[in-house]
Amino acid sequence: MAAFVGGLAFGSVIRASATDPLELTTDGGTLGSVVVWFLFGGLLIPTLDHVGWDAVVYAVLSLTVVRMIPVELSLVGTHLDRATVGITGWFGPRGLASVVFALLAYDSLDAADAQLVLGAVTIVVLFSVVAHGVSARPLTRWYAHRLLESSHDGPEHDPAPHLPTRSLTRPRRHGALGI
Repeated sequence: MAAFVGGLAFGSVIRASATDPLELTTDGGTLGSVVVWFLFGGLLIPTLDHVGWDAVVYAVLSLTVVRMIPVELSLVGTHLDRATVGITGWFGPRGLASVVFALLAYDSLDAADAQLVLGAVTIVVLFSVVAHGVSARPLTRWYAHRLLESSHDGPEHDPAPHLPTRSLTRPRRHGALGI
């Protein structure tokens, strides 16, 4: 009920103002992400005390083979250039969902298994933050240069289509909550 009433109030306020509702959604998502990363740094990094060499090997495999092969398989038949598939696999799925899923698993596992899962996820996300952060600029430059010089006429060279959006401006109604 609270979410429904909140949605009604939000819709009423947005219709009455010139504020873009997507801006609020983006800002809320960014704030939520920052809070999760803050908690990750403050609460999960200490779980690295329970990380062994096997978790480090798993982290390396997760950021390469385990991550890139499914992405490559999902892109079979798209006629994308190998570089595009590689970049998509490397920068593909992100770590925020991993943190959320690790916390959900933590609640349902016994203490020893929970520590193992949290330690493994923490090292994977930590390696990802470092590896993708360090490689983002050079790989992006390399990929942009490669696309400009490529004779491949795959879908990555097609112009981005216009995506229609629904207008959120409606005539203002009078009454409780603008209904």
